[in-house]
Amino acid sequence: MPDQRINCIFEVEVMRRIGLVSIALIWFCLSFVSTAFGGRDSDDSSAPPKPVPRDIVHIEAYKKYASKADITETIEFVSHNPAMSFQILDGSYKKLPEVIVKGALLLPRRTEPVPVVVLSPDSGGPGSFYTEWTMPFWKRAISPLLKNGIGVFILDGFATRGISRTYDDQSRYFPPAQFLDTLLAFKALASDPRIDSKRIGVSGHSRGAVTSFAVVDRRLTNAVLGEDQYFAAALPMAASCLNFLFQKPKPTPTKVLVLHGSADNYTPAAPCVKHVERMKTAGADINITLKKGWYHSFYGDYKPKNCAQCAYFYKCPFNFLLTDDGHINMKFREYLKTINEDYERSVATENKGAEFVRLYRKIYPKCGSMGVRIGGGHWRESAKIVSSFFIDALLP
Repeated sequence: MPDQRINCIFEVEVMRRIGLVSIALIWFCLSFVSTAFGGRDSDDSSAPPKPVPRDIVHIEAYKKYASKADITETIEFVSHNPAMSFQILDGSYKKLPEVIVKGALLLPRRTEPVPVVVLSPDSGGPGSFYTEWTMPFWKRAISPLLKNGIGVFILDGFATRGISRTYDDQSRYFPPAQFLDTLLAFKALASDPRIDSKRIGVSGHSRGAVTSFAVVDRRLTNAVLGEDQYFAAALPMAASCLNFLFQKPKPTPTKVLVLHGSADNYTPAAPCVKHVERMKTAGADINITLKKGWYHSFYGDYKPKNCAQCAYFYKCPFNFLLTDDGHINMKFREYLKTINEDYERSVATENKGAEFVRLYRKIYPKCGSMGVRIGGGHWRESAKIVSSFFIDALLP
């Protein structure tokens, strides 16, 4: 039985990473491995094994990036599930059901308050922070931060929502919900006397990169954190700059470095180049590093390969950028009319989450598609860029 458990874990993990396994199969195999983590109830040897909650598995994996000298803790806080950004701006997200969000805090031992970098997950889910193909990058990026006195908070907004990934369906975990999670992570960290609230950074890849862009806009930070609280530094990696960002940015005084690949056909670089110019015009301290020939997930330790289940919408005749009030832009609203949908009616619906999912699944067959190129093995160079940026931006 031990060998069967090991083989089952390995096969499911590998298949999950390449998107060929169902959640049901993962839980089936977990039913065999739970004794390896916690064992059966001591007073009933016939009781079925209990799977270890995925959030615990993820967070314990994150803590392994710290050294024995560092502090490791699990932080949790209450969040919500806004489907649209205007629900954050008008505060109506607070009326939505609560959800517990967790993360792993890795802190260097210091007597004075330290900076912290929040890492927000990509569409591969929380497991993307520690697969064998991503671990080399994250270890190489995180280790110098901790050694130089900068903490790390790895956020998991997926597991307690019962989600493992979103790359094949982004409606499972609404992007504005991840924006809110990341802002509330800042709020939780800023209240900790061991952390310097004026030196909190944020980064992430792909979906986490869109989040890193979104949370450095004054409208969102003012709505959740207040006027004087904002991220000191941000590094979005391979962001999709056609989704959930404002057409007219109002940037916080954040030092921003955008890292992107010119060969990315999942989240193309051109819209980000334009968004960087929009942010500069609005007064942002922002630069972009565009790497020739780099694909999406360039930080992965594997050769470029096809991701047949990676869904994209960048070929649609509209974008998903926002007006100043957090609503979708007028061009998108006009598109909805062509498919017999009315934006005003959709946002008036009480269950906006269900409406978001319905529209997403209606639009996808019309102009969405799957199949992109990912990977590249640039983990050493990209990790150096990430760690050097935050060391320069967050330390005196």
